[in-house]
Amino acid sequence: MKSSTESVLEYLILKVLANREEIVKALYDYFVEGASPSTIAMKYGLSKHQIRGYVQRIIEKTGSPMKSRVLMKYTAPLILKLKPIARKVNTSMAICGICKEELPVQVIEDHIKKKHSDILGECLDSVIDILKKTSTVKRHR
Repeated sequence: MKSSTESVLEYLILKVLANREEIVKALYDYFVEGASPSTIAMKYGLSKHQIRGYVQRIIEKTGSPMKSRVLMKYTAPLILKLKPIARKVNTSMAICGICKEELPVQVIEDHIKKKHSDILGECLDSVIDILKKTSTVKRHR
């Protein structure tokens, strides 16, 4: 079973792989920069209700706003370096870059999670490894 941290990381990685990195950026702006949902919504073309929903999911997964803030501060920059698997064709359709399947944007995350879980797992392991190495270096200084 995944830890709460792994669950949040997988959620954020899935957003980037599905070419929805604006959600990770919006969450970073909220938790780390202290931006309001209204400001973030205008910046990324999302509704403030969507922002609040994403924020609530992260807080529920981590258990507290403070843990969410720390997690976003250190992981979002790493996660945003990942390359998306999906490519948006238009506002409603996307193409999976791996199997070339064209899917509605609403289901591309489920597609990646089910059909390409190996890639999702590799990305998760990679981010966790980088975090472990970074924290080890900081402890030895």
